[in-house]
Amino acid sequence: MALSGEVCIPCLQTGLSDKDYEQTLKNYLKYMDEDIKAPDKIYQDRLAICSRCEFLRNGMCRLCGCFAALRAAKIHNYCADTPVRW
Repeated sequence: MALSGEVCIPCLQTGLSDKDYEQTLKNYLKYMDEDIKAPDKIYQDRLAICSRCEFLRNGMCRLCGCFAALRAAKIHNYCADTPVRW
């Protein structure tokens, strides 16, 4: 999950450095409740699809504004593209 590059305005409002914000996101993924978490194979497949998407920029989806790694991690979520890619 790379968060480097262009600055996300909402991220600036948190007061966290890029490194701290990235660590916060990683911690969220690590401690996500198992009942909402996608199995690792599904998660990795989703990330692979997102990594090839033209709407992904600096880890964020330009269609919906989410962090792709967080959206892909929740089992009930789906791709924001039409038609959906995953």
